[in-house]
Amino acid sequence: MNERHTVCDDCPDGDAGCESTASKAALALSGQRFWIWTAVGLGIVAVAKGIREPNAWAYTQAQLDYSTGLIRRGFFGATLGHLLQLNLYGHFAVVATALLLLLMALLALLARSSKLAERMPPGELLAVYASSYSVSYLAHLNGYSDIPLALLCVGPLFVRRTGWRLAAAACATVMGILIHEQFFFAFLPLLAVSILFGAATGKTAAERRLAWIGGVLLVVLGLGMTTYLARHASVSVAQNQQLRQSIALKADQPLDPELFKVMAFTSGKNLETMMTVWRRPTYLLGQIEGLLLFVPTAALLSWATLLLLRRCMPEKHRWLYAGVLLATLAPLSLHLPMPIPL
Repeated sequence: MNERHTVCDDCPDGDAGCESTASKAALALSGQRFWIWTAVGLGIVAVAKGIREPNAWAYTQAQLDYSTGLIRRGFFGATLGHLLQLNLYGHFAVVATALLLLLMALLALLARSSKLAERMPPGELLAVYASSYSVSYLAHLNGYSDIPLALLCVGPLFVRRTGWRLAAAACATVMGILIHEQFFFAFLPLLAVSILFGAATGKTAAERRLAWIGGVLLVVLGLGMTTYLARHASVSVAQNQQLRQSIALKADQPLDPELFKVMAFTSGKNLETMMTVWRRPTYLLGQIEGLLLFVPTAALLSWATLLLLRRCMPEKHRWLYAGVLLATLAPLSLHLPMPIPL
């Protein structure tokens, strides 16, 4: 009894006040657990609605390598493709699905390590996102290069020190753009903003300077690699034929011939094809449909992120708001109207 009274001496309402505070804390913790498990359940349902077997385009793209010289999108096939014998469709389907599940697990681990449920109590935001069409769409990309690109983007976010995160982000940028140039538009903004956070949180002037310089150099690295590959890594007609024949000899499933047509496109041809797509009568309707599918989730995430920033970051760092908003919306470039499947 004496110990109890000693502990509660600081409570304004005595024992009753302490018990009330404890009950509120227990209720809040119970609410967080409820929403976390709800998010897990809804996430599983969303993934089940979207997941599918990798299609012919994804399988064919995974076979691209450097056997005929440096080409765009050949890094994945030249590394994991040879190592894991992804010319066998069964192997490819297992590896692709494993990468997708790994991405889902890392996203969940990232949410937990950043304490999203505690920062945005009681956790409805996690449940809303987990049940959204975005998760189903991500699962529907099973087999596409977007999944390893997302993995390369998420990995450096677990590194706390700015210098080490910059090194990890630079490695991820090189590998990501070699896998697919879409990395520059969809994922590099997120990595760059994560580096620039060091300018706001760094304890020394050297750390803040490193963040500023590192973020700029990371963008320059990505832009330089993307431009170089666009100008010098296009596939010639002879390379295209040779590559198609060599892949067909090893593949145990029919290849998608459209991919080889696209690989031979120059940057000018790609731009011309995009202009043709934009002029189609169905283009505007397709964009409206896409907005209806993606804007609710994007708006919710952006709003919640900005509220969290206002709570955690001082007003003098409001320049980060625009960067975070850009990084949040950057993956939507995966839905940009392209003349080819990405």
